[in-house]
Amino acid sequence: MKKKLPILFLLLSCAATTVYAQYYSARDLLTVSNLPSNGLANYMFKNGFLQDHNFKNDTIQERFIPVVKNKKKHAPTLKNLEFYENSRSRCFIYHTDLLEEYTDGVKRLLKSGFIYDQKKDLAKDSSILFQKKNLSVQATITLKDTIPEYSFLLRQRKIPDSIVYAEDLLQFDSNEFLVSYFGQENTTKDLYYFSEKDLKKCTVLFNGTLLQVAFIWGDQNNLDQLAYIIISNVLPTKDGKEKSIVNENNSWKFESGIHHGMTLKELLRLNEADFRIYGIKSELAFMAEPENTGKIDFKKTGFMFTCRDCSDNSIFEQKEVSALDIVKAKLPMQVFDIIVYP
Repeated sequence: MKKKLPILFLLLSCAATTVYAQYYSARDLLTVSNLPSNGLANYMFKNGFLQDHNFKNDTIQERFIPVVKNKKKHAPTLKNLEFYENSRSRCFIYHTDLLEEYTDGVKRLLKSGFIYDQKKDLAKDSSILFQKKNLSVQATITLKDTIPEYSFLLRQRKIPDSIVYAEDLLQFDSNEFLVSYFGQENTTKDLYYFSEKDLKKCTVLFNGTLLQVAFIWGDQNNLDQLAYIIISNVLPTKDGKEKSIVNENNSWKFESGIHHGMTLKELLRLNEADFRIYGIKSELAFMAEPENTGKIDFKKTGFMFTCRDCSDNSIFEQKEVSALDIVKAKLPMQVFDIIVYP
């Protein structure tokens, strides 16, 4: 009988391991991102989770919680998966209170080829962004009543079928996503010179061609969170100084009819209303004032103009000047930069 006890103990241990191994964990987060949305509930059920909440409108929302079959002495107090989906992306948020599950999840991301800000300390920092192609995972540690909670927010950006207009570029809200779609050979990491002291990290798409666009990032460490894009034939970047195309217009077109190099008269006609441009007494000289006076929302689409032999004209000797008055003065003003905000 004594010889059978170890064998029986081993069998019981294996059985217990089998029961709890089927439960979904942080390391499985990448697996669910590959599942179709309508197959998620079935997958989670097979892995020990039940659907706790289901709500649908413009955004699909679901929540899954574990079914505890046998209570363990050290059973987790927090563990669930939330799912959100809209026309642009799918999001999975996994919560747990197990440190070993969190560290294991981080290791899985690194082994899967995700990149992160190398200045971050994986063992100490409470929030780290991991990125790979159209996937990003925000790993976070928070304290709730002095008890640490761990979460992974996986965002899966939906890959567009095609890119036709300049506005379509706004969906590329990270360098990693941009590179994964257009290829490393068509993207260049660079510095955009707003002034001698104001430099911003950017990514230039199709550098040195008539389709070049600069993507300025809000998160300068992770090259994430698109701030705006700049469409121009001349980009004041480190690499762009040698590749500017001075005598031709950028080829990107807007669905609204806006295009680089268009005259101020054409822009006025498209807006169907007058708007104001900053004069030379302003730090933003020759830029359209960000307002919404007609068909064009200048808060969402900004314009910098160029005008040959216009700087000495008395009409610009003020902080602001009417676009209609400039056209009436028959001055050759045209669009030089187009700045588009998400």
